[in-house]
Amino acid sequence: MEESFVEFHDAGFTYDGASFVFRNLNLAVPQGQFVCLLGGNGSGKSTLAKHINALLLPDEGEVDVFGCDTRDAEQTYFIRSNAGLVFQNPDDQLVASLIENDVAFGPENLGIPNPELRERVTRALAEVGLMGFEEHETNALSGGQKQRVAIAGVLAMDPAILILDEATAMLDPRGRAGLLRVVRELHAGGMTIVMITHFMEEAAVADRVVVLDGGVVRMDGTPGEVLTRADELRALSLEVPFACRLSLELQAAGVPVATCISDDDLKEELCALRSKM
Repeated sequence: MEESFVEFHDAGFTYDGASFVFRNLNLAVPQGQFVCLLGGNGSGKSTLAKHINALLLPDEGEVDVFGCDTRDAEQTYFIRSNAGLVFQNPDDQLVASLIENDVAFGPENLGIPNPELRERVTRALAEVGLMGFEEHETNALSGGQKQRVAIAGVLAMDPAILILDEATAMLDPRGRAGLLRVVRELHAGGMTIVMITHFMEEAAVADRVVVLDGGVVRMDGTPGEVLTRADELRALSLEVPFACRLSLELQAAGVPVATCISDDDLKEELCALRSKM
């Protein structure tokens, strides 16, 4: 049985003491899983993410991370050191003018001594494809590069979970593709990933997709199980991936293709169809 790194037990949270963002929420994230959280504005995605990092605490129920109750103040340091959170705007997360100093900020505050500190910075930058950028200034970087520096700063703390809260939202398509490639490589190396996004193509590469609406889990399954439910997703103001939408339109037009969730799957279907003609 897989060990759960994150567990929400009948959890509830309210910002104003009256209106609950979510209530009676039950959700578990096993070790090593890549989970994508989808939902419209106000669905509770970001609030949920901040509970994993203990930035927010439940008003009802319980949230356990690594087996620790997030409300236990003695465990806060441990949880935040091991559950790294990357925000939407990297400028909100960068704290130093030089890349190497920015990446070193987190582990240095954890008390990591040299030469391990230097090794962590070098390794983290290599993991995000920025080796050799140590002495570059952060304000001279592109949006995608800044976001990778922000991720490197989290990775240098050697977390067990990487939480990405709309981390690709402000990037262009090339930047999003590069960042997603980094995330997939980290997951392939065994890291647990919790990713919030509104880009359905990104959700297609996850192990599991959870759809929230009004703080309630409306769908939970593999990308193939969730992202092909076009009518239900549209009812929640969510679109299906382009490949899925096109394959469904082709099916409606009488073209014998399977329902696809990724561009690569659709290409294979069309190539196989062409070879039979």
